[in-house]
Amino acid sequence: MIPYGNNSFSLRLKILVLLLFTMTFTTMGCFNIGPHAMKNEWLKYNNVISNIEDQQNLLNLVKLRYNDSPKMLAVTNINSQLLLGSEDSGMSYSFSEGATPLGNRFSFFLFPKYEDKPTITYQPLQGEKFVKNILEQISLDVLMLLNNSGWSVERIFRLCIQDINGIRNAPGASGPTPDYAPEYKDFLTVAELMRTLQRQNFINLNYELIDVESTLVLSFAEEALELPETLKLIEMLRLTPNKTDYPLVINVMDHNPNHVSIRTRSVMGILYLLSQSVEVPQEDVRKGKLTTTKYADGRPFYWSGLFSNLFQIKSSSEKPSDAFVRIKYRGSWFYIDDTDVESKRTYSLFSQIFAIQAGKIKVERPTLTLPIGR
Repeated sequence: MIPYGNNSFSLRLKILVLLLFTMTFTTMGCFNIGPHAMKNEWLKYNNVISNIEDQQNLLNLVKLRYNDSPKMLAVTNINSQLLLGSEDSGMSYSFSEGATPLGNRFSFFLFPKYEDKPTITYQPLQGEKFVKNILEQISLDVLMLLNNSGWSVERIFRLCIQDINGIRNAPGASGPTPDYAPEYKDFLTVAELMRTLQRQNFINLNYELIDVESTLVLSFAEEALELPETLKLIEMLRLTPNKTDYPLVINVMDHNPNHVSIRTRSVMGILYLLSQSVEVPQEDVRKGKLTTTKYADGRPFYWSGLFSNLFQIKSSSEKPSDAFVRIKYRGSWFYIDDTDVESKRTYSLFSQIFAIQAGKIKVERPTLTLPIGR
């Protein structure tokens, strides 16, 4: 608040103060606006890109369930220009006046304005390299990396492996929805036994030198060899008892009781697998808009058993209010419930696997540029 005496002095003082603050703002203000604007805009773009990627992944899962073609876009560049001021003024201001016992006073406020004018570049994820990478089987190195990152061995195996020593984990689900019921129950038992032993630090995946080669092995602790869970697991996998180390081999057809043979999925296979969890509207099923899986006797097969405590995509005619991610497609809302912790964990694991596989493609990463204009 600044006191003043008469009207002419008041006017002159207003002009003087406004000029002083305009000069101060012009010479110093920009240096304060830049970092502040960058902080705000960075977080906004980060959240928006993350949400869009989640929605794109969900949309592609739903499309695959409907036998529609998925498409993928990646944000490769963000050029966000911050323009200081509007077309007619670099700032706005206001004055207020009033009488006090000490005389007339006035106060003023300056409001700097800036506009955000972004240019966002998208790049389709396509081409021979990308297709090969998402169709390429997940390697043993990736399984080791995920295991060492703290992921549950049960979740890794249920998502990434479709066969272990002849025990099937719904291999037909790695492609378009099959019309026959898949085998998976024995595999779930194997994965659960491994998780039980992992919780007690009785089982692990690690590299060992075998015949001068670094080999990934499934290792048991000595004290776990007589546990009922270990004995049951060894029996189901048809392995030689009382051994601590079993080398992992990939895509070996002939059974060897001293090895664990696995067949892994590809990223595309995992996408197809997760798409089978989509809860579709009964009206779409009745109209034959998608494949219906059945047992040999004609009874309908329900995929919920395969995805129990792993993953679920729900559907609704109304927009869900509490969703981790949601998308509208073919007139219905599809979403992952925000309270479904298991589905969110599995989605996060898939996102990491996708990033590893797609990361083999040299794609220019998003760049956020924030020039201050005007």
